[in-house]
Amino acid sequence: MLPLAHQRRIWDAAKVNLPGGKKCLSMSVYPVESAGNDAWGRATEYLKKSIEYFSAKWFVYPYPVAVNEAGIAGGMEYPGIVFDGITDKGSELYWVTAHEIGHNWFPMIVGSDERRFAWMDEGFNTFIDVYASDEFNHGEYAPKRDGEYAPGKGNPADEIVKTITDPNAPTIMTAADAISEKYRHPIAYFKPAFGLVLLREQILGPDRFDYAFKNYIHNWAYKHPQPDDFFRSMDNGAGEDLSWFWKGWFYNNWSLDLALIDAKYVNGDPKKGIQVTVANKEQMAMPFTVEVKLKDGSKYQMKLPVETWLQNRAITFTVPTTTEAESITVDSDAALPDINRKNNTIAVK
Repeated sequence: MLPLAHQRRIWDAAKVNLPGGKKCLSMSVYPVESAGNDAWGRATEYLKKSIEYFSAKWFVYPYPVAVNEAGIAGGMEYPGIVFDGITDKGSELYWVTAHEIGHNWFPMIVGSDERRFAWMDEGFNTFIDVYASDEFNHGEYAPKRDGEYAPGKGNPADEIVKTITDPNAPTIMTAADAISEKYRHPIAYFKPAFGLVLLREQILGPDRFDYAFKNYIHNWAYKHPQPDDFFRSMDNGAGEDLSWFWKGWFYNNWSLDLALIDAKYVNGDPKKGIQVTVANKEQMAMPFTVEVKLKDGSKYQMKLPVETWLQNRAITFTVPTTTEAESITVDSDAALPDINRKNNTIAVK
């Protein structure tokens, strides 16, 4: 490929439709060698759709233009302009485009101190990218699985366990310049982003989370929030004390190990339900589901709140089934960062 100074450049643009009838312009500039629908030929589309999604979901894009420039930078952001890899293609180009333009929300609209708290910049931005990927072109590049989110490209709940259980891993609250390169992406990008996914999908639910997170963005737009401002804002918006979560996930690398200890019919009668005992063998707490696989082929699910663990390390409860069962599984969707899934299923006695 020719040096940048000698390359012929392609420029294209598209109108971006913003909430309230507002408009702005999405532009891409790239060399002819990077053209093609599997590469930079769709860069303007990626930029346009990302801006439209973030604007509709969280906060309206404030600038009249957005530019994506192909170059030797692997991904770098500034207000209204981003620089992405000249050889990027397909899903990687989409993800880096969405991520870099997403920085206009964090830390440019919400002015977090990224030098002290990298997670309020990279972590928040990686989090909003997850749902942008789900939305783009009916999930064309979903789920998001790259170096920023689930770097091993597997299940994020299992991927994060490698960091949580690493005794040398720093915590999310560690200052940016004190995080070594080995842990930069896991701690500044992946763990905070997945933590917010857990908060949205497992703890609060999308409606309460989105209300609280959107309020945080609007209340702190063009201001400079500290971590406690975010934590208080989310507590207030969700209407719930989440201090247990901030302490375990952000201030510490606490692990979760839910284990099924026992499952038997009440008084030996399948019609009276199943008495189940579940233990939490580690310090991290999480709400969880138990799923009963019945002998007729159907399944029954029951969800227990995080308050289950406020005063208990183990709990016994009754699942109100009325027919014979084969087994019970805790966290059957593997959505929680359980460090030992081998003890998550047990046969019913």
